[in-house]
Amino acid sequence: MRTTRDLKHCENVKLVRHPDVKQATTMLTWILLVLFLAVAGPPAPGQPRGHGQPPPSAEPPPASTPQPILDLARLMSQMNPSGAQEEPTDSADTAVDQSANDYEQSIALTDTGLLDLHVRDLDIDTMLEMLSYEARVNIVTSTSVSGTISANLYNVTLEQALEATLKPNQFAYHVGGNTIFVGTPQEVQALLPPPTTRVFQLRYMSPSEAAEAVKAVLSEDANVVEGGGAVSASSGENDAEMGPAGSDYLIVTDQPERLDAAAELLQILDQRPQQVLIEATVLRATLNESNQFGIDFTLLGGVDFQDVSSVSNASTNLSTGQLPSADLQSTTFNINTDFTGNISGGGFSLGLIKDSIAGFIRALEDVTDVVVVGNPKVIALNKQEGEVIVGRRDGYLTTTVTETAAIQTVEFLETGTQIKFRPIINADGTVRLQVHPKDSNGGLTAANLPFEETTEAHADIIVDDGNTILIGGLFRDRTIRSKSQIPVLGDIPGVGLLFGSENDQTVREEVIILLTVHIIKETSAEQERHRNLLQDVELLRVGLRMGLLATGRERLAQAYYHEAVTQLEKGERDRALLNVRMTLNNLPEHLPALKLKEQLLKQHLWDEDGARMRAFVNELIDSERGVEEPPYDRPPPSVDHLINQRGEQNP
Repeated sequence: MRTTRDLKHCENVKLVRHPDVKQATTMLTWILLVLFLAVAGPPAPGQPRGHGQPPPSAEPPPASTPQPILDLARLMSQMNPSGAQEEPTDSADTAVDQSANDYEQSIALTDTGLLDLHVRDLDIDTMLEMLSYEARVNIVTSTSVSGTISANLYNVTLEQALEATLKPNQFAYHVGGNTIFVGTPQEVQALLPPPTTRVFQLRYMSPSEAAEAVKAVLSEDANVVEGGGAVSASSGENDAEMGPAGSDYLIVTDQPERLDAAAELLQILDQRPQQVLIEATVLRATLNESNQFGIDFTLLGGVDFQDVSSVSNASTNLSTGQLPSADLQSTTFNINTDFTGNISGGGFSLGLIKDSIAGFIRALEDVTDVVVVGNPKVIALNKQEGEVIVGRRDGYLTTTVTETAAIQTVEFLETGTQIKFRPIINADGTVRLQVHPKDSNGGLTAANLPFEETTEAHADIIVDDGNTILIGGLFRDRTIRSKSQIPVLGDIPGVGLLFGSENDQTVREEVIILLTVHIIKETSAEQERHRNLLQDVELLRVGLRMGLLATGRERLAQAYYHEAVTQLEKGERDRALLNVRMTLNNLPEHLPALKLKEQLLKQHLWDEDGARMRAFVNELIDSERGVEEPPYDRPPPSVDHLINQRGEQNP
């Protein structure tokens, strides 16, 4: 094993300066020096020159060149050809400088507490030493850690840096206490404690949801087994049957610290879901208005109605018979219209018959106003689908013909008022709702084929808690005008009504769909409203029962029982007992009267049924407990002492 070594080499690697930076620094120093000399001016006559000045015998430079410039030129000529001042370095630093000329190796801690890592072809153990120094953490490596790494990472955590640099080289790490151990996966695995198994009981989450969630905190080698859950006993979409349901749980095998993280996560996620109460109001109003008017007349020439054996139903209509054979030689004619047959039955009728002339007038105005209001209510869990149907289901046969057989199945047409929805409660108190309200009527034709008239809407909306929203509406107005008449004559203004019939029909239909959403908070006020609703339902039941005939056995029993309670409150015990007995005489199974009788008599009512198996289970339980109690609170037999006395008299 190798521990963290002296980081002098790492510091040298990190602090090497690029040649361009050194050259620029040198140039800036000399420029500042020249500016200083230019300001100070040339030296006074007779003043000794500085080191490196030419001897007096040398030829002086031209007067146009200032002395500071000459000094700068002399100093620059003493620099090496690359432009950098020679610096004494040892052989180790020279090798580091040569590698640094190509790429600067560095690991630095930023102001935000994250790491910047820039290395190229650097030994992994050296990189870990630099990382340990910069992050101030304890890192221990095994002898198996070797190789080089090249990476450029910006603003990463220590864990991210280790993951990014170790995984490509097939190494792993483990954090134990305040020390990070780096080695091969097998070496790291040997340091870990053995995996354990834990069972997590789930209250509200499904096992599949919980298993998917805990994967985020478990290791790759973890084993998760889902258990429990409700299993539907039928595959039908609308089948209300439910199959067996057991407790939901997860069996997880992993490292102890991973299991602790999974337990904390499940404690946060496995919370009781909220519930949503949905109330849908579907209003459908239909107005059918029909006006019908028709005139018929019959005119005979050469004969009258009596001659042709005509009959009439109180002058509301006329049916003519056959023309006598003798009148066929005479001149006869007939003018007849038949428009009142287009008028529906009922309404106004006027008839006139005289000799060979008959006239009938029939008029009808029909108004049909239909209003249907559906108001279903249903509660569902958050993000779970809810459905309520109030209506009927009509079954019909469907036949599927194959090459070998014909298979008949029963399908159902559901009509009435129904609502399907899925609520999603948002954090701001609003509810996103996927809803499908429907109000329909229909049935089966004579050919056993289904037909349906429906009003429905599909919506995906957002509603505030407690608000009502309009999610659909329709207004339709249909006008139909039918006219039957004699050609030409029926087109004469005013008089044309005498030669035809007319049927005007107007259909107005209006549909409104409203939706009210309420998030159930289970407060005391809500519970009180629920109890009041339960009391209202009980009052409705009592009201219906009180509407029964007073001479019925049940009504008589109720009357006697109420009287018994009243007499008992007054202290009349005997009269109360009498009314109780009258109650049981009319209704022997009246349970409150039976209990009241026991209280009045201060004794337990019992009857020996003579059965053996009815009390078998109770007797078995009592025998295991070592207790002997009569079943159903029956009194124990009291004849044992008599049997003992008889045995003493007859030894």
